[in-house]
Amino acid sequence: MATVEGEARDSLFRDIKGAKTQSLFREVNERLKEASQHGDASAYAEDAICECANDECSERIWLAADEYEELRRQGARFAVAPADEHVFPDFERVVEKHERYWVVEKQDQAAAVAMKLDPRRRTKQIRRSPDERHSSVR
Repeated sequence: MATVEGEARDSLFRDIKGAKTQSLFREVNERLKEASQHGDASAYAEDAICECANDECSERIWLAADEYEELRRQGARFAVAPADEHVFPDFERVVEKHERYWVVEKQDQAAAVAMKLDPRRRTKQIRRSPDERHSSVR
């Protein structure tokens, strides 16, 4: 028989694993975006991959660079293929639906993990001086 503590621990594990998986896919899309900036910037849109929490997903999604930039303004948001099987309601919710992709937003612990693993946030922290980084923690 499962205990409440055990179920909570399992749920937390799923939330964190899902956020890590999506963060990895987001990292891939960030690298694709960087590579496209050296060539045709519009090529990025066709090269995006679904950022869902299914670690076996390899579905392609299409979104323009400006659409991707808009959703990346918030580190807990991810672009996923437009279908329910790419949404994990235990730890995320759909915040936008477009014909070519949906935007999901992590909740609770999953949001915290996603924010921590956000490559743009890490880049900003690296660029700031050590004094600036410490002052924002206080």
